[in-house]
Amino acid sequence: MLSIGLKPDESKLVKDYTLLPLLLDVLENDRSVLCQSDLKTSEVTRVMIDRLQTAALADLTAARRSMRENDLKVYQHRKTNLGIEVEFVCRGYHHKLSMLWGLIEAEIEQRSYTYLGLNIADKGGPH
Repeated sequence: MLSIGLKPDESKLVKDYTLLPLLLDVLENDRSVLCQSDLKTSEVTRVMIDRLQTAALADLTAARRSMRENDLKVYQHRKTNLGIEVEFVCRGYHHKLSMLWGLIEAEIEQRSYTYLGLNIADKGGPH
């Protein structure tokens, strides 16, 4: 839940700042699993992971720069059983952002599809 007075683009910045490192961690874990597997399409999968990492890193770099420019500072970041809680300062006011793991997973998945130029609506359906 975000405090009143926070602009939508500011809350999106904090959300990106929080979610993108998680996406990068997931991708690095997937890369490790891929290196130990015997997939027939390992090279294609590796290229997709590279593409996702490049896009996520570019967005994270942009989010960090925008946070500095907008004087947004995260000072507390906690992972809990329910999700993630982030406390930050914006224009001298303290705010809190909480995201449940289900939302985090959905956001990461949606962003991954977008980075690959795919539509998540096509997920799991016949091609």
